[in-house]
Amino acid sequence: MALQEVSLQQLQPGDFVVRVSQQTGDVLIKEAGLVRSQKTIELLRKKGVQRLWIDPDLADLSLRPGSGQSDDSDTSESSEYPQGGRADFSAELPKAERAWQQLQRKQSRLFDSCRRQQPIDLELVQEVSCGLADSVSRNQDVLLCLSRIAQSSDQLLQHAINCAVYMAAFGQQLQLSKGKVQDLIMAALLHDVGKVTLGETTSDADAIQTSLKLLAPLNRLPAEVSLWIAQHCAYLDGSGAPKGLKNNQISLGARMLAIVNHYDNLSHPAGKKPINPQLASKKLLEKTPEQLDSELTQRFIRCIGIYPPGSVVKLHSGKLALVLENNPKKPTQPKVKVFYHSQHQHHLPSKIIDLARHMEEHIDYCVDLEQYGLQASNYL
Repeated sequence: MALQEVSLQQLQPGDFVVRVSQQTGDVLIKEAGLVRSQKTIELLRKKGVQRLWIDPDLADLSLRPGSGQSDDSDTSESSEYPQGGRADFSAELPKAERAWQQLQRKQSRLFDSCRRQQPIDLELVQEVSCGLADSVSRNQDVLLCLSRIAQSSDQLLQHAINCAVYMAAFGQQLQLSKGKVQDLIMAALLHDVGKVTLGETTSDADAIQTSLKLLAPLNRLPAEVSLWIAQHCAYLDGSGAPKGLKNNQISLGARMLAIVNHYDNLSHPAGKKPINPQLASKKLLEKTPEQLDSELTQRFIRCIGIYPPGSVVKLHSGKLALVLENNPKKPTQPKVKVFYHSQHQHHLPSKIIDLARHMEEHIDYCVDLEQYGLQASNYL
């Protein structure tokens, strides 16, 4: 369904606001998000908001007046979505590794079924989506780390998994409902099933119709999942596929899927070595605003971080460190794990450093660990 422009008087709890289209006052509201209560609408009124664009596909009907689930206890002005306690990285790691292993096994089974022209097991996809959403809700950086350091000979399989992890974290960043996040993860896992049958060299756009044909028999697949897949190659300027589909005609879920799909393709070019994550982010931003949504792309980059979890950085001291967790308030100062000295070329005792608290150290740049004959997976 296309985006809809509504007045503030028409806005209801449960609506997903994409952006503000008309506002007075000095405090500009730019963040997308779910309206969780009537108090949120009153807060927007006080800040001069008059008209907004909403995405009906991402509405949470359980928050509608009369549903009995509207959250009127939320009075925070800084966030509509209290995040609760964040799980410790080391505590979440074994749980995330189990979710990751399950994801690899089940996604591999899914692709094998496609290759053999057998029916897709939707329950398999739903189980994986639920597991990813749960892990990301506890600490998204753990799965982002596992995704980046993973190695696989099946590039199409790894691409689907990476997109699913990115989408889980992206949905968490936008503070969508758990159900919506799970649906977005399903779209990421299924968006390339057509390529599995047609071959990896098939373009994304050319594989869409085959993907939709494979998904058509799945009666319990949410309709928006198929819509997002159908539109994920559309560009805002109308030059993508379907040709002519542009701007507000493209659903938010499809815009999100386009971003994660482009980012992973840029990060892992076919037949080539992965590129520097900062370069991948730069190339992604170059696709805005003509092709990709500028605001969502910036939100995605903030979500994965300037130095994404799982990337390896050289500190000013010459030490190499694996990035473990982002610092949203100080994005250039993540939490890292030191393990090697690049100048002396020897291993160091592993040590976790929070760069926000150790001002004597700072990051120079990201490095390709293969030039040292090392693998990041050995240091997690």
